[in-house]
Amino acid sequence: MKQSLGLLEVSGLALAISCADVMAKAASITLLGMEKTNGSGWTVIKVAGDVASVQSAIITGANFAQTRNGLVAQKVIARPAEGILASAPKLASIPETPAATAVMVVEEPALDVKNEQAFSEEPSVAPDPQAMQLVTCNLCLDPVCPRQKGEPRSLCIHSGQRGE
Repeated sequence: MKQSLGLLEVSGLALAISCADVMAKAASITLLGMEKTNGSGWTVIKVAGDVASVQSAIITGANFAQTRNGLVAQKVIARPAEGILASAPKLASIPETPAATAVMVVEEPALDVKNEQAFSEEPSVAPDPQAMQLVTCNLCLDPVCPRQKGEPRSLCIHSGQRGE
């Protein structure tokens, strides 16, 4: 099933965020983004998904914006052609999976307890020894600085050179 594109233009950023929230809760859609347009603080909300979900979300968002006197325009483009809008490449990269199997997995990087530094488990990329130096000073970001985060600024080896 090919993705469709929905556009909802409202007056004001706060209303746009509220409409995007209502739309996402009303139907199974993907929020592509919000874009400020010319004139009176109008904002376009771009969503994608299957045709029925996008139509349902746009109708819900339009009704929500209409009750708050902020609706400018609405449009659903079912199965847009490649390159119709600038966001068309984003539509092509959206995976078409059933809602039951669409799970986003976020992996945290593992920590080396000895030096408290994140490392990658990719065997094909050799770690750069210079990149592995531990930066302790959050002021100068110099790995040889003895100052630890939270200590007085006067302990930084570059404290007299600030503001130059």
